[in-house]
Amino acid sequence: MGLIIFGILYILKRECIKRKLFTAGYGKEEMFVKKTGITVIGAFAALLLIAVLLGAALIKKYTSNKEHVTPAEVYPVAEGEAHVMFWQEDYEKKALLLNSGIYLDLETVRSHINKDFYYDETEKVLSFTTPTEIIRAYAGEAAYYGNRVKVELKSAALLQKAGVPYVSLEFAALFSDMRYTFFEQPARVLILTGSKEMLSLDAKKGAVLRETADIKSRILRDLPEKNRVWYVSGGGDGGNSFVKVMTEDGVYGFVKKRDLTETYYAPYSSDYKEPVYSHITSEKKVVLGWHQVTNAQANAGLESLVKDNEVLTVISPTWFRLADAKGNLSSLADESYVKKAKEYGLEVWALVDNFKTEGIDDPTENSFAVLSSTEARERLINNLIAEAIRYDLDGLNIDFEMISLATGPHFIQFLRELSVKCRINGIVLSVDNYVPSSHAAYYDWSSQGVVVDYVVIMAYDEHYAGAENAGSVASYGYLTSAVDSIVTMVPKEQVIMAVPFYTRLWMESEESGVKKLTSEALAMAAAEAELERNGVTAEWDETVRQYYAEYKKGSATYKIWLEETDSLKEKLSYIKSAGLAGTAAWRLGFEKPEIWTLFDREVLGE
Repeated sequence: MGLIIFGILYILKRECIKRKLFTAGYGKEEMFVKKTGITVIGAFAALLLIAVLLGAALIKKYTSNKEHVTPAEVYPVAEGEAHVMFWQEDYEKKALLLNSGIYLDLETVRSHINKDFYYDETEKVLSFTTPTEIIRAYAGEAAYYGNRVKVELKSAALLQKAGVPYVSLEFAALFSDMRYTFFEQPARVLILTGSKEMLSLDAKKGAVLRETADIKSRILRDLPEKNRVWYVSGGGDGGNSFVKVMTEDGVYGFVKKRDLTETYYAPYSSDYKEPVYSHITSEKKVVLGWHQVTNAQANAGLESLVKDNEVLTVISPTWFRLADAKGNLSSLADESYVKKAKEYGLEVWALVDNFKTEGIDDPTENSFAVLSSTEARERLINNLIAEAIRYDLDGLNIDFEMISLATGPHFIQFLRELSVKCRINGIVLSVDNYVPSSHAAYYDWSSQGVVVDYVVIMAYDEHYAGAENAGSVASYGYLTSAVDSIVTMVPKEQVIMAVPFYTRLWMESEESGVKKLTSEALAMAAAEAELERNGVTAEWDETVRQYYAEYKKGSATYKIWLEETDSLKEKLSYIKSAGLAGTAAWRLGFEKPEIWTLFDREVLGE
């Protein structure tokens, strides 16, 4: 305090000299009195008062707040609710305390605990799949059903409040890598997920936990010496002198760094065991050919397609189609076909599609209706498994195309549930996909790779019928990009890359000043014959790594990018170098016989 007073007097003296209150010929005190009318004693009294007031302000500024506040005041919750704390996150939504259970809204459960919980909004059914079980829970029922076996719970697994589905933490914890602890005063639940190393600190004697990073902030709790807290982040607005921490009972606050020991890592380990999804895969490379079967009579064409083929390992006849919005199938399956295929050493993976059926203009209508309904989805799955068993099929090949963004999550749930039944019955499950792209991301290739045996990428129709511009059906870059992308999401041992056995002949014309573009798909031999008839020789285009030809007939311009031995060699070589599970081709009967020698060398060869 003395130093403060001395400093103030010194500053005042300098100010007086500056303002010429002290002049030559007078004593300093005399002149000061003459000019100001203030006695020396009065001046000192004023200075002393200023010093006292300034000292009090400094003391107030730098003295810590001793006021305590209870966590209940900081984390207010209404009756029947609980505050929610996740590791390093003070969550904005509240948990519900109902019927002896603790509940979080489904959106939170999916975003923070386990994304694989699936909810049927129409039928009010909560589903979860494991590698061997399809779990169902129904609103208000204190039980769940796994493979139709009822398991009792202490509280209902699923509740509805104001139209929002809530999941009990008791149920969520059974199938998720999480642990939760409930605390009172205030009611709060601390949820920890996954195993992790938590950066921890111990409190020193006298350490306190404050509301904010400020010594004027109220005290939430006095921390006993060696009390452990978990580091959350730096001090925020409080600068570097504070750190944000969470106590072991889920209270967030700020502590001065100097009041904490050095940091150390304390492991938090979970005894949860991740489900292990087994896959039915072949040790040998897969060479799959699709057999387009449009009617029952077409099944008789099998032998002509495979009798001289020792390279093909799997044949996939297009037999099954989604018939209605209830999950029923139309079928062209044939028992003698399967028997004959196996005599040739082939596995039979029957294809299932969602293409247009009579009375339905848009295949996505049935797809959404069936896949979003628990009842219809279950009927479809049971129908497929029954057909697979009835015809002794080795596998199923799901070819659901043009599904909508809204259908995406339901499609993945369909694959999860179908995979359980296939796994139990030893049926290979493969799924056909477009090449990976942002606009088709809702096909969720990563999730597919977890549950299905093979993810098939259809690396063709780069330029398709109805496209605005003519171009290759499958350029080299189109395929290599697809390979490079899919292996970042699905293990390469589960990826089958499909190539085309066809090309498109494009015709560019103009009618009444309007440009038109049409195309037709041609088999390999038909494409070569077309060029020969028109006396055209195709030239190699290194950019797309295909032979390209262009010619005129009348006022129309024709363009074609050929798919043949050389172009396929480029593609198959890249597939082999990537170590994929194998290849597929659309479709059998479009290829030239010598193509199989190429497949033998590039796919099956060492």
